[in-house]
Amino acid sequence: MLRKIRITLAVLFFAAVTMLFLDFTGAIHAWIGWTAKIQFLPALLALNVGVVVALSLLTLLLGRVYCSVICPLGVMQDAISWLNGRRSSKHRHRFTYSPEKRWLRYGVLAAFVACLVGGVGSVAALLAPYSSYGRIAANLFAPIYGWCNNLLAYFAERLDSYAFYSTDVWIASLPTLLIAIVTFVAIAVLAWRGGRTEPSPTR
Repeated sequence: MLRKIRITLAVLFFAAVTMLFLDFTGAIHAWIGWTAKIQFLPALLALNVGVVVALSLLTLLLGRVYCSVICPLGVMQDAISWLNGRRSSKHRHRFTYSPEKRWLRYGVLAAFVACLVGGVGSVAALLAPYSSYGRIAANLFAPIYGWCNNLLAYFAERLDSYAFYSTDVWIASLPTLLIAIVTFVAIAVLAWRGGRTEPSPTR
């Protein structure tokens, strides 16, 4: 039951955050804009102490619930890993426990804090999961979403319907686009090969 609740919430949060990056009308931001405000990095940069403390307590009490439910990058990794598991359903144990790599965890944390303290926000954003997903959604998913919308608008116009309207589709600068592509490919490959694993039953 708890697993179903977690998955349902994860799907809802993922869809909401993704739509924030895809929506070119700005209409839905008034309804679900709060899903961006409870992400860790935006809350930290906005000095929203209440959200930061709440997320920290949530993690301490319930483990990786933030990564597997609220954070869109974590949900995307879990989804890719699940798809690979479905493909490999003939194997009895599709997920394995990998030992914790503390040097990597605390190394990234130290680099992230150093960048924030040093005022190098652009580098900190490269390390933040929410920012990484934002680049992927805005630079890879949004253009596809816009082109599909314009295709629907084209056919709707032929039927004298104005349920859809064309919009300009912008492609980001080449460096930003390349960073988004590299990030997406790296995360997808790691998740597909089992980068996101189930916790040990003894933990």
